[in-house]
Amino acid sequence: MIEAIIYISTLLITLTVVGKAGDAGYLNGALQRGFAGVSVQVVSANFLISYTNFESFIRACFDGMIGIHGYAFLLALGVLLVVWINNLYEYRQAIV
Repeated sequence: MIEAIIYISTLLITLTVVGKAGDAGYLNGALQRGFAGVSVQVVSANFLISYTNFESFIRACFDGMIGIHGYAFLLALGVLLVVWINNLYEYRQAIV
């Protein structure tokens, strides 16, 4: 489950970065957009997976070690991902 959260997060990061670069006039070709997207996703996934504090904290939340606060954090993280997906779908950008 943790891997799914990491991969969804990196997918959203990739869509945001490549979308912003495309809006700015960079990455005009499909090959450039595809290469940039894969590169950003691989780098961000490797960073989040190697960043053990993030993974350990989420795993502790899933296991119930943090109690109700861990479950509240997971709920808030899920809501954040849903809102991010909605913003990318509705407005074609991440609203910051």
